[in-house]
Amino acid sequence: MRNIYLIFRRDYLGYVKAWGFWLSLAAVPALMLIGSTFALFAIQSSPVRYYTVVEPGHVYADAIDAQFAVDEIAEKAQEMAEQIQMGAGDKAAGALRERKFVAVPPPARDLDGLRPYLLGEATVSGPLGPKPLFAAFILSEDGTTLEYWSDDVNINTLRYEARDAMRQLARTEALAAAGLSADFIETADDAAVKVPERRIRSVADQEQAGNEVTLADRAPVFVAGAMAYFLWLMVFSIIQYLLMGTIEERSNKIFDTLLTSVRMPELIAGKLLAVFAVTSTMMAVWGLFALSGSAFLSTLVPGAGDMITPFMTAAASPQIMIPGLVSFVMGYIMYGLIFMALGSLCDTIQEAQTLLSPMMILLMLPMFAIFIAFQDPGSPVVDIATWVPLFTPFLLILRMPHDPPLWEVIVQMGLMLATMLAVLWFSIKVYRAGAVNGAGIGDLGRMLKGMLGRRAG
Repeated sequence: MRNIYLIFRRDYLGYVKAWGFWLSLAAVPALMLIGSTFALFAIQSSPVRYYTVVEPGHVYADAIDAQFAVDEIAEKAQEMAEQIQMGAGDKAAGALRERKFVAVPPPARDLDGLRPYLLGEATVSGPLGPKPLFAAFILSEDGTTLEYWSDDVNINTLRYEARDAMRQLARTEALAAAGLSADFIETADDAAVKVPERRIRSVADQEQAGNEVTLADRAPVFVAGAMAYFLWLMVFSIIQYLLMGTIEERSNKIFDTLLTSVRMPELIAGKLLAVFAVTSTMMAVWGLFALSGSAFLSTLVPGAGDMITPFMTAAASPQIMIPGLVSFVMGYIMYGLIFMALGSLCDTIQEAQTLLSPMMILLMLPMFAIFIAFQDPGSPVVDIATWVPLFTPFLLILRMPHDPPLWEVIVQMGLMLATMLAVLWFSIKVYRAGAVNGAGIGDLGRMLKGMLGRRAG
C-alpha cells in the first residue's frame, strides 16, 4: 500500500502543482460567468430598430403591433406563473423587456424611395431620435403579399412577428366572415377536455404523495443523467493525463527507475488513483462553484431552494447512488486501464494522436445512447446497449430511475466486473510490454496474434 501511495502522491502532486492545471480549472467557471454576463448584456443592450409598413391604410401595421403586444403579455404571464410556482406568491412579475422594434411612418412610398433609408444613407425620425430604417414592409399591388425588405438578412425576429400577425389577421377575418367572434378559437380551446398528467402509485403511496406529477418525480432522471454525463466527462478528461503522462515517462526512461522500486500492479494502481484524484479535484471545485451559485441564486429568487431539494434527495437515494457508484468506479477503471495500456505503446505525441480517433468514436457511442435514453429509456437500443460492458457504466445509471428488473442489474454488474478484470489482466501485459520491453503500437497486433495462437494451440 505504501508503494501505491508514493506513486499516487508523486503523480497527483505533479499535476496539481502546475499552474496550467489551476488556470484550466478556473477557466470553466470564469468562462461560464463571462458567457452568461455577456449574453445578458447582449440581450439588454440590443439596439432599438425602426421599421415601417407601406400600405394604403394601417391594417397590417396595427396587426404587427398587436402581435408584439400579445407576445409581451404572454411573456409576462409566463414570468408570473413561474414565480408563483417557485413560491413567490402574488408578487408581480418583472418589468417587460423593452420592445426592440418600433414602427415609424414611411418616409417614402416605394422601394426606390426607401432604399437610402434601408442602406443607412439617410435617417428617419422616431421616438429615440433619428435612425436608419432596419426594415420595411411593402404591400403588393394585388394585396396578396407583404414584402419584407432589409439589409440585415440574419435577424428574422421582425419577419417572424409579421408572419404570425398576418396569420392571426387572416383567422380573425375568416371568423368574422363566418359570423363568429374573434376569440371563438380561444373559447373552443378553453372548452376542450383537459389532459392533466398523473402518476400511478400504490394505494398507500398515493394517499401519502398524491398523484400529481411534481419536480420530485422528474428529479431522479435528471440526477441519473448528470451522473452518467459526469462519468463520461471524467473518462474523457483522463485521456490527456494518462496518454500524455505515460508517453513522457516512456520517452524519458522513467519506467525503468520506477519499476526497480515498485511492482507493476502497484505502479498502475497508483497512477489510476492519481488521475482519478486529479479529475475528482476538478469536478469537486466545479461542483462547489455550482453549489455556491445555487445558494446565491436561492437568496435572490424566492423558492429556488425548494427546486434544488428534490435533486439532492434523488442524488442521495440508494436506488440511484449505489448502482451509480459501482458503475462509476468500474467504468473509470476499465477506460483508465485501456488508455494507460495504449499510452505505454507510444513514443511520440503523433503516435498518440493516431489512437485518439478510435478512442473518441468509442466514447461518443455511449453518449449517443445517453441521448436516446433521455428520450425513451425503454428503447430496445438502450436495453441492448446496456448489455455491452463498455457502455454499461453509463447506461445502467440512466435506467435506475425506471426500476429495471433486479436480476438484470445484478447480471450487468457482474459482466462489468468480469470485463474490468479481463481488461486489467490484458492491460498489465500490454503495459509491461510497452513500459519495460519497449514494445510499440505495431507490436500490439503481433501480441494479440500470439495470444490467440497460443489459445488455439
